[in-house]
Amino acid sequence: MPIFTSYYAGQIKGEAVSISLNPPPNWKGKHLPLFAPTSELLRWWKSSAKDIAAQSEYKREFRKILDSRQQLIQLWVNKQQSNPQDMTLCCFEKSSDFCHRHLVAEEVLQKHLPQLWGGEVEISSTPQLNFIQGATINHSAIYSPLVLSLIEKCHSSGYPVQCDRTPCGYYRVSLHGEDLGEWSELGVLSVLSSLQHEFYRQRLVPSLVNTTAIAKVKENQEFVTAKSESPNLITSLGKLEGQELAQIQDWCKWIKNQMFPSVSKYADGRLELHLRRFVSLTSAKSGNKAEVKLIEPGLYPGSFVIEELGEKLLPNFHQALVLFYPAGTQIKVHRDSPAYASGAAQINVMGRARFFISGCQNVRLLESYWLEEGDCISFDNKQPHGIERVQSARWCICFFKLKPEYLETSTVKQMSLVS
Repeated sequence: MPIFTSYYAGQIKGEAVSISLNPPPNWKGKHLPLFAPTSELLRWWKSSAKDIAAQSEYKREFRKILDSRQQLIQLWVNKQQSNPQDMTLCCFEKSSDFCHRHLVAEEVLQKHLPQLWGGEVEISSTPQLNFIQGATINHSAIYSPLVLSLIEKCHSSGYPVQCDRTPCGYYRVSLHGEDLGEWSELGVLSVLSSLQHEFYRQRLVPSLVNTTAIAKVKENQEFVTAKSESPNLITSLGKLEGQELAQIQDWCKWIKNQMFPSVSKYADGRLELHLRRFVSLTSAKSGNKAEVKLIEPGLYPGSFVIEELGEKLLPNFHQALVLFYPAGTQIKVHRDSPAYASGAAQINVMGRARFFISGCQNVRLLESYWLEEGDCISFDNKQPHGIERVQSARWCICFFKLKPEYLETSTVKQMSLVS
């Protein structure tokens, strides 16, 4: 049953559960300190200016607190899967005010229980219709504040998207009567963000994919942040920004404790995670055939957000590599495994990186590009390429296609593959 958030004096649905450090006097509901801030963080907040900078610092520290409680949080999440009763997580601040419960909703409910996330009660239960540019936003449906905000942004941008909640909790999305699919809470955030960017909109809405539109996209594609003497060696696929980028960044940080040391000999100190398929990264010089194994779908909660991004950057890709480079690490100049087909895509998720690539198979003739946060590129992965030692921690995600002879694989259930 749905899990909502609200404040103590507001509307409460189902079982009331306090997630403040201390519930109000005479509180008769349950108290769940698992989602409460520490007393130290609360004292700091009360003495702060409570401005945007303070809110940003609070979010950063509270996310650390949640990270430290992941094992207990996962136990709670598992228990809710079979809980038949509606629930409202409560704190003191009103719906429109800054409150840690909104972070709990974002970091726990929307990530781990999107099918049960019911939204902020006061916002989601407002019985009214807003008419914007000929379409309606149904506030009587159960929307989270973030979904509602993105719907309104789409409407104000001239794209009157319609989101209908299905009985199972997913969102059925349409635009001008055209079906854009059914999506989970995290998935619909990606769709609504994409509708506001021309590059992704052209690929998301089938009726927009025509010769004229494609030609216009190609004509307008320019690589802004990557600079080199030869800008043709890599191609810009656009740039992720705002909530769309933050969503990917948060997922990467959340999954870090499940990553393992790189299986590539060219990337000492790097951590990685394989999605869809595990590929042993053998070099062409070794003469060994790369080992490829299917990864069980759903093994990593929330990974579909990464896969949806991959389908936009490299449609029908076979493998995604989530990569973390600690400060001071690099990937040496190399050509990708013989298992990979020519052509790869990458998003530079966090941190700045200097990317090297050759256009003529000559490692002495490398061009350099600076990649900034959010930059999406495609490049010829069969040309020599590498990343200079990074000055600060860096995250990226690479997408690949495999050669046909490597697509017959066995299944991997657990990623304890380094031994």
